[in-house]
Amino acid sequence: MLTSSSRNSFNFSVQSIENYQNLLAQNHFIYVETEDPSCDWIKFAKLVTGEDLIPQYGKDIFHVKYEPEFLKFSDARGQKPLLPHTEATDYPSPPKYLGLWCKKPADCGGGLTTLADVEGFLKTLTEAEKQKLMETQHYFGATGGVHANRTEGAVHTILSFNDNKPIFRFSCNYITHGDYSPDPDNLNPFTPDPFLAEISDRFMKYYEENHMAIRMDQYSFLLWDNQCMAHSRTTYSDPTRILERIFLG
Repeated sequence: MLTSSSRNSFNFSVQSIENYQNLLAQNHFIYVETEDPSCDWIKFAKLVTGEDLIPQYGKDIFHVKYEPEFLKFSDARGQKPLLPHTEATDYPSPPKYLGLWCKKPADCGGGLTTLADVEGFLKTLTEAEKQKLMETQHYFGATGGVHANRTEGAVHTILSFNDNKPIFRFSCNYITHGDYSPDPDNLNPFTPDPFLAEISDRFMKYYEENHMAIRMDQYSFLLWDNQCMAHSRTTYSDPTRILERIFLG
């Protein structure tokens, strides 16, 4: 799973950055372990991606940590599992890349970040289904729940392509429940679009069978392509788990 054998700190040499860029282009993610709590992981992410930070909730860094008021929700700040999604579908231009820096992993062994490439899923769709995902404009923006009106929302297709690279904008929670962070045990009435509900069910099945799970060590960094990789997180019970998240591009 590791894409670097170094456990000291990031190597900022031109050759090293080019190697990571090649790995990111090939695998759509990189995972690096270090032993340095003060290494400049944000500089590293910028060099590898060639992109600048995008603010989230008005800040460059979002602290992914347990907050009691989110306990019962399927949310980054809760402890329940997250369903597969690409990040920030309600942004007019969702981030190209996501980066996670692990300050403190969950001692319980849970809280694994999971990833799956969407290209394999697209191969399971018919040409008509892909065409519908490419042609139909959908509104993304929660009007209820803990993320109600966090943005003005955005209208875009679920699938597009940049040359041969797929750009996928999807949230199983949002498509299925109309809420980015629902309470799985107390779901509000919602009638999803039948076509998208079927796609969501099939995508979750594909994701379950094809995802990779990464338990991030302390002072490790995970970076992935948010346009063609979906992600989720397993449940955990340790409230001291802390990650820092950045958007790029």
